[in-house]
Amino acid sequence: MSVDLAGRLSGSWRSVLVVYLASRLFSTSVLFAVYEVAKLAGATFITPGSDRSFLDFTSSWDADRYRTIALHGYPSTLPTDAAGEVLPNEWAFLPVFPYLCHLLMVATGMDFVVAAPLLATVFGAGATIVLHRLLVTKVGHTGALWAVLLFCFGPMAFVMSVGYAESLFLLLVFGGLLAMQRRNYPLVASAGILASFVRPGALALALALGIHLIVRWHTERERPEARPSAVSGGHAPAATAAAAAATTGAATRPSADAGTQRIAGIGTAPPALALAARTSVRRAWAGLREFVVGGRMPTRELTTIVVAGLAMAAAGLAWPVVAHVVTGQSDAYLETEMAWWVDYVGRPAFVPLTPWFLLAGRWLGIGGIVLVLAIIVSFTFWMTRRSTLRLGHEVVGFVAGFFAYLVAVFLPQQSLFRLLMPLSPMLGTPAISSRPWLRRTMLLGGAALQPVAVVFVFLFTAP
Repeated sequence: MSVDLAGRLSGSWRSVLVVYLASRLFSTSVLFAVYEVAKLAGATFITPGSDRSFLDFTSSWDADRYRTIALHGYPSTLPTDAAGEVLPNEWAFLPVFPYLCHLLMVATGMDFVVAAPLLATVFGAGATIVLHRLLVTKVGHTGALWAVLLFCFGPMAFVMSVGYAESLFLLLVFGGLLAMQRRNYPLVASAGILASFVRPGALALALALGIHLIVRWHTERERPEARPSAVSGGHAPAATAAAAAATTGAATRPSADAGTQRIAGIGTAPPALALAARTSVRRAWAGLREFVVGGRMPTRELTTIVVAGLAMAAAGLAWPVVAHVVTGQSDAYLETEMAWWVDYVGRPAFVPLTPWFLLAGRWLGIGGIVLVLAIIVSFTFWMTRRSTLRLGHEVVGFVAGFFAYLVAVFLPQQSLFRLLMPLSPMLGTPAISSRPWLRRTMLLGGAALQPVAVVFVFLFTAP
């Protein structure tokens, strides 16, 4: 039946919603079964009070931090231990999701344990529908639907049924990418700015927009209809003519300079290399002038893209500044984040691009370093496959940027698996959807691993 599943469902948002609701029934059943069995077995619930009810169970761990923010806001003074070291606290959690929960609580009288999972489930429905729309124009109905199935029934999909902010973040970044595909740049900026205050990592959307601009430059400048009327009028554009003249002049210039360069020796480049460098710079400058002022992209549209990118970049870097202003401690956010590192690597100085190597080297030695390098190389290989590139430069750029963010600043822990959920558009690649055995294995394997993940992360360690 699974082979024909994509053909049995239409590509409408209603069909996608049916898949999502079926997956929520499955995930909620898994959560409830684990909760009841653990309670009957007398298992220890790590989060205090999470054993009181099923809703308390689904609002534990990070959700408990969100509850504190929703009810009391952020601390103005960072909590510290006896040695003066910063302890884990609410500044590691961004404000949009808990404040939305607070608004719903005030408007309806709901308790947080109802409002948070409800909002997460609704946002997850939106994220699933947008994910399908994002992929269907690139890989077709079958690829998009299988991506939705693997996304909804994956090992960490239960996160969309608990009081976590992941589903809202996914809705915003998928929506931003879809708006980018459709060239709705104000909507891209709105989604990116809001996402920057939901979960860390929204800077990857700004990177994807930069790649989008570069791709548009390189593709649109080659379109004949984008060029000025050189064919009809018989005159080359001024910038192109200038570049050609500069190139011709450089190529036909007497070779006396070569002798001078050879005599000078030290500090001079080989003649051919110097000539090629000058020619490349002139051509690049001429192409840039044509792109910006030659009518190939409207100035207003170019300005909108640049402003959107800068606004998202500023928003992505703003939260540490907010923490500094409120607490009076310049490294409040960084120290808060690194408070979660203590049990794994102690309190090292933060150096970008080293956390994965630091953890792997600490626990696995040189083999761990080799493992991290193998993961990075494998990811790079997968991203450059032809089937992956079919997803479009927006998706590929975002996924590459988000993975780079994780490698650059995140210490890989048990929560890494749910933090990988923004990479879900990669599930639409034809390398997966075109292989029935692989997609069936991934679907059944993901569903089978979901109870294992729930037991592990809710009863033994934080999800």
